[in-house]
Amino acid sequence: MSKEQFDAAIGAVPVSTVDLDALLNRERRRARVAPWTAAGAGVAAVVVVATTVFAPGEPGPAMVVPGSSPSASPDPCAISPFPPQTGPPAPETADVAANRLSGVLTAAVQQRVAAGTKLQPHAQGEYPKGKQHGPLTFYHVFSAKVASGSTCSGGEDYFTAAATTAGKAGKGNVWAVVTRLGGNATPATECTPPPEGSQGGCDRTAGPHGETIVALTFTRPGDATVNQVNVTKPDGTGIIIEAENVADSAKQRHENPPDMPPPLSLAQLKAVALDPGLTLYP
Repeated sequence: MSKEQFDAAIGAVPVSTVDLDALLNRERRRARVAPWTAAGAGVAAVVVVATTVFAPGEPGPAMVVPGSSPSASPDPCAISPFPPQTGPPAPETADVAANRLSGVLTAAVQQRVAAGTKLQPHAQGEYPKGKQHGPLTFYHVFSAKVASGSTCSGGEDYFTAAATTAGKAGKGNVWAVVTRLGGNATPATECTPPPEGSQGGCDRTAGPHGETIVALTFTRPGDATVNQVNVTKPDGTGIIIEAENVADSAKQRHENPPDMPPPLSLAQLKAVALDPGLTLYP
């Protein structure tokens, strides 16, 4: 059915207030920062259902007659699917923090990648749409929680950076997230099984200053390998840093299996994540 036939069949449609491009990009980012817990980067509408428990003797909820409207619609963001951040407020503005974190991460990565490796822009570094950030240049991802009918979207608040690495062995990529603890980009604090269809291992240790470190590596047979480190710092900063042996993303299928390891090992990723400058509380 053509668009014209479809429009004729359903009649006039109110103009949508939803930015589909922004929603798609947000879900792709959420799939990226959620450490391999999402099956894909599709668009999901989150419906929040509140269950009310009444004590004995309390009146029950008012009955709504079919076809009638309640006096007030419940706010789906009142019980948000995105947990509130529990870390203390950051002392810097977003621009200042992003600039400082970019210098720290770039220096830490350059010290550890193989000699001659170049850092190049990555597709993940485009935000908002049409604005490409440089390699390992942090930008602040923020979206207010917005109610639309029975759904609630938004609620992002974290810093992220990415780069494609190019060296003699081939191309890979490195990306990082720095966030206040409690948000939807909070790092893992416990080991979990590798994603379905892959094999790998995980190790949970304590850092030298009370950090919780979850380091994992996994690979799909005949496809990309992922090294990832999650760090929870006592000051309220959460860090996810990952290295993959493909230029784009290990979540995509690749016809030609990479024949090189990720550009940074787990030990190197730990050293980068534990850099004292990689914090939101300088």
